[in-house]
Amino acid sequence: MINLAKRGLKLYFKDLGGVFFSLLGVIIIFCLFIFFIGDSITNGLEFIDNIDEIMNSWVVAGMLASASITTSMGAYALMVNDQANKIIKDFNSAPVSKVSITGGYLLTGYIISVLMSTVTLFIGELFIVLSGGHWLSMDSVLKVLGIVLISSFSSSAIVCFIISFIRSVSTYTTVSILLGTTIGFLVGAYVPIGNLPEAVQKVVQCCPNAHAASLFRKVLMNAPMERAGDTLSSAVQTTFEKTLGVVYYFGDNSISTNTSLIILTATGMVFYLLSILNLSLRKK
Repeated sequence: MINLAKRGLKLYFKDLGGVFFSLLGVIIIFCLFIFFIGDSITNGLEFIDNIDEIMNSWVVAGMLASASITTSMGAYALMVNDQANKIIKDFNSAPVSKVSITGGYLLTGYIISVLMSTVTLFIGELFIVLSGGHWLSMDSVLKVLGIVLISSFSSSAIVCFIISFIRSVSTYTTVSILLGTTIGFLVGAYVPIGNLPEAVQKVVQCCPNAHAASLFRKVLMNAPMERAGDTLSSAVQTTFEKTLGVVYYFGDNSISTNTSLIILTATGMVFYLLSILNLSLRKK
């Protein structure tokens, strides 16, 4: 299983075009924020001293939530190619258990998701600092990396389940493009969730990656919002956090950090089991 994962990592990073397109969703979110939606969101909030740093942290959180799922999609291209090119038959005929083969693919997807999400974090932090913001504290960095591990676990499981139904490269390409361009909506990164109709807000909150985005926002935006001081009163901050999707609400009750973590963990476990089951049935 480890050797198969090493093979997957080498092939993934060897294809620079594939690496780029696996980050397509992240790139789209960043470009839309810089050139279009950034000014519209901050309009009317100029009274907050460091509004640019706060909003830059907000978009980086959306990028992280997107990266974990789009890079997983890029990683699982190997599984589709092996199926389409009949390479999987060579593995099945070798003295390697089917569990190890499946585990190799799963491990590849998870590792790549973690690695590329970490790269996204560094690039995002660099953008914040170059824009006049501050580096995250070491404590916050560790928290973000912990969320990355859980977010990647959930995201790679979901993507693996989707990929387990795909048999051709053309179908994979179509699904990959659709996912890369819509992920920003699914995590509430294109438009602040509070600006969406209530019915749409509920749809977004049903997406596990939206809860990952919420967790990232809580950590990344915490220090900048504290630095805002008196310009961001308690009442304004509560509304602000609800609008930007820092905190989600179910009715009048806010969804806690622990609840979001449980949702991500449970999602990962369920979809990995479903993926393994589906792949096993397909091989038969």
